[in-house]
Amino acid sequence: MKVDIKELENFLDDHIQDLVDLRRELHKKAELSGDEKKTAEFVIKVLKETNPDKIIENVGGCGVIAVYGEEKSGPDLMIRAELDALPIPDSPDLEYASENPDTGHKCGHDGHMTIVLGVARWLGENKPPKGRVYLLFQPAEETGEGAARILKDEKFSEISPYMAMALHNLPGYPAHSVIVREGTFTSASVGIEMKLKGTSSHAGYPEDGRSPAAAMAQIVNMLPGIAAQEFPRSTNALITIIHASVGKRAFGTTPGNAVVMATLRANSNEVLKEMKTHVLKRCRAIAESWGLTFSEDFVEPFDATINDDSCVDILTEAAEKLDLKIIRPDNPFPWSEDFGAFSQKFTGLLFCLGSGKEHPQLHHPDYDFPDELLQTGIKLFLLQLHKYWQQAQN
Repeated sequence: MKVDIKELENFLDDHIQDLVDLRRELHKKAELSGDEKKTAEFVIKVLKETNPDKIIENVGGCGVIAVYGEEKSGPDLMIRAELDALPIPDSPDLEYASENPDTGHKCGHDGHMTIVLGVARWLGENKPPKGRVYLLFQPAEETGEGAARILKDEKFSEISPYMAMALHNLPGYPAHSVIVREGTFTSASVGIEMKLKGTSSHAGYPEDGRSPAAAMAQIVNMLPGIAAQEFPRSTNALITIIHASVGKRAFGTTPGNAVVMATLRANSNEVLKEMKTHVLKRCRAIAESWGLTFSEDFVEPFDATINDDSCVDILTEAAEKLDLKIIRPDNPFPWSEDFGAFSQKFTGLLFCLGSGKEHPQLHHPDYDFPDELLQTGIKLFLLQLHKYWQQAQN
């Protein structure tokens, strides 16, 4: 099977204004992780217009899966988009600004969803000749919880993808460029919250209490060095302090409690596990040396995203057909993506689409998804699907 790029471009030209309108409507509905009800309802409404063979709702929370194709021998392929937005206020002067206070699509998930809805439009008129295509709209990507919830949900067992793919827009790179690499693409990461508990006292008699202030300072100074000194540079190990506090605004009282929060990153799940062990051992020892009680909590875990070599080859072929610039980073990105959970379980591919060198960065208050990327993203996904179908027929 061969896809006619000109025919595909004509199809997208006919639909592009409607897709831009869809993207901006999704932008208005920005909802936080785990609470994407209205967004999911809107996605379902649009999907139903494409006559999928099946829609599975409320997967892993607000997740939605649209199924295209009958049960035939062939590749079962999954494309993932994200439903959630961020707790970042939208630009009030934006014509299609978020209707939810202090919440905005500042990572481009509205654009990613629209790209996959564009794929749905095509599949509604061009059903897979072999196998099935699953379009997954996943909740709670930003918190690292959504993919795991999807995989644990019994409803997800109704489908059986052999491979999964996703894209993410990426400012700082030429618009429409394709950024990809074999192997590890994005890092594994986890947040750690460490609590130090001592005993408060009158500020005039600090010796009668056990203040955690010195231990907190020691931990804050020590943590970044663990990554730099105890792990090879090739592991991309990184520890970033994100918050530290001790006591309260009470000038007559010495503090009895302190907290330190940090993010741990590495280019593999195995190295991240070692880092967690090292951090806990060192920090617990410091707390004990000051006579403090120590407790920890790990939050927002992300697996490393691993790209399959053969999938990268198929994406590269699609990008070359579209005359797109291909950029292959030497090292994995230090940021994390919830898609990593899928790449640990299935043959996987995550790639990025350049949003422009001067485009505001992800999570910046001025960020907005560039609508001109919609057609490029749709074409890249559809050319890859056709390549997999072509391989199945040979």
